[in-house]
Amino acid sequence: MRRLNRAARYICCLFAAYILFFSFCINIAAEAQIIYRYASKTGPARIALTFDDGPHPKYTPLILDILEEFEIHATFFAVGSNVEAYPDLVKRIAKEGHELGNHTYHHNHMAKMSLEDLTQDINRCNDAIEKITGSRPRYFRPPEGVCTKNVQEICSATNTTIVMWSVDTRDWAHTPISEIFQNVRRNTKNGSIILMHDFIGKNSPTPQALRQIIPMLLELGYEFVTVSQLLEGG
Repeated sequence: MRRLNRAARYICCLFAAYILFFSFCINIAAEAQIIYRYASKTGPARIALTFDDGPHPKYTPLILDILEEFEIHATFFAVGSNVEAYPDLVKRIAKEGHELGNHTYHHNHMAKMSLEDLTQDINRCNDAIEKITGSRPRYFRPPEGVCTKNVQEICSATNTTIVMWSVDTRDWAHTPISEIFQNVRRNTKNGSIILMHDFIGKNSPTPQALRQIIPMLLELGYEFVTVSQLLEGG
């Protein structure tokens, strides 16, 4: 009887250990890769300019003109509803060698959305971008940087990398250009991901700020690349 009890306890312990290990594996698998900054150990110092919330005819064309003038590429995290409203801007972004990422379809507050609604919203943005460009985004940035477990689960299931930022220019808050300049100069390092916006209500400081920070960063020896190039070394 004692042998049976010991055997039963041993089997129960093994079963419990298996359940814990299996649960651990599921949790690890459900974690999406989240990038805030990426520094290469070889080659030139690289940084990625990123723009959220567009495209929009008020500021996106101006920003694209500036990027073309300096012959640099950036990554645009687009809102799906704007993608559908301004397809020609999306085509121009892609044609000029820039990268398009997913910034949801409606730009809602993600912490208040169900898993089902989040999945539909993210996929709808992907569909809108793919329909116009022929390519499905591989990178996702949650609005306001709200990266919930549901967001991570969806991105893990779709093999999508979550890209945050390491330098917030606060252009969205209509920060004075001089403060944006000093902030970027002080905080940019090799591998930095700089957050800006190509759609802001009222008057945006972004175009004028770009005309100051791009020459400064080029003079400091930084190479501007897309997020893909930053992460993959392309």
